[in-house]
Amino acid sequence: MNTALATNPEIMVRTSAAQAVGHEVKQARAGFYPKVDLSGNVGYERTRNGTTLGAYNTGQSTDKHADRTTRQASLTATQLLWDGQFTSYDLERQEARSKAANLEICSIVESISLNAIEAYIGVIRNRLLVESAEDNLTQHEEIVKLIRRKADIGLSSDADQAQAEGRLVLAKANHITSQAALRDAETLYRRVVGNLPETFETPDSVDQMPMDLESALKLAGSHHPILEIARTDVEAAEAQYEGSKSTFSPTVELALGATWGKDVNGDKGTVYDHSALVRFNFNLYNGGADSARKAQTSQLMNEAIEVKNRVQRQIEEEVRLAWVAVSFGQDRLNPLESHVSLSRESRDYYKKQFQVGTRTLLDMLDSQREFFNASNALIRGSNDLKFSEYRLLQSTGSLATGLSATLPESASQCRS
Repeated sequence: MNTALATNPEIMVRTSAAQAVGHEVKQARAGFYPKVDLSGNVGYERTRNGTTLGAYNTGQSTDKHADRTTRQASLTATQLLWDGQFTSYDLERQEARSKAANLEICSIVESISLNAIEAYIGVIRNRLLVESAEDNLTQHEEIVKLIRRKADIGLSSDADQAQAEGRLVLAKANHITSQAALRDAETLYRRVVGNLPETFETPDSVDQMPMDLESALKLAGSHHPILEIARTDVEAAEAQYEGSKSTFSPTVELALGATWGKDVNGDKGTVYDHSALVRFNFNLYNGGADSARKAQTSQLMNEAIEVKNRVQRQIEEEVRLAWVAVSFGQDRLNPLESHVSLSRESRDYYKKQFQVGTRTLLDMLDSQREFFNASNALIRGSNDLKFSEYRLLQSTGSLATGLSATLPESASQCRS
């Protein structure tokens, strides 16, 4: 699991997305700070205005126009004083979006962890099924040898020999099928985790299991990252709605400016301007767009609330389904173990009874098939139970942290 978390590119994809949203928070916070602009220009200017005409009329100039090489520079500092709290609510919205983006990393960590565990258990399960198929094949090979020996001394018919060899061919087919399934499981493991380890050890039972269903539901309600994402989406929608009200308020800002110019507007010489202004702007009519925007954000807020309610129901359903799988999986394990033990004992008795002539070949073959099916059912049941335990932890949002997984630095916030 640690290898999967360290190498899976999806975590880096979500990390980059979260960092991008983090920069949007900085952009929103910049609205509280002053804006300083420096501008300038230089170039040819041909002017005809009252100054040039006056100079012409008084004989100071022979042309009604003035040709100048003009130069200008200005420095302006603007500080927002009031914008109906739009900047404040925009910052709240972006902070909520940033929190949700970071929670997306935690969500994908949980998913990757469960996928890695499922792939790992899948390899173990299919290796055990291959061993079971090999044992089944060996048993059928011994049965065929026994039938051939009996046929050599006239104690077995051609029908018995054909029946035994037919079951042997089926055992070979089952063995090939199990090997193919193992290759598929190993391929899936390589895709999810990477290279196969040298050994696969059967995982222990989960120690951090919730004590009861109510504890599991409570843990999911307070810790599941997807539910937390839905909650932060509601916070973002509420801030967006409150921010939409700012269009019904005036905008007030303080502007400080200094301007220098030389040979501007037909005049000869240098000019300086300094200003300190409080600017006020209040839109009186905008075609109803502001009211429509407010109504839109109100509906978006309602949508986010209902999405959160839907997510909460889905998570509760996942927890309940996982709990049922664990509970019934545990109850089912003892009968499966007893079935294997009894079917093995029955097979051994039938084999001995066949050798002394009190059981038919079909009885012995059927007993071997029952043992093979019982063994496979136990292998699947025990491994399914292990996966269900991990799935229960994942449904509460505490799989990676509950197993003390080594998280990438980009997912450090998921440890809390």
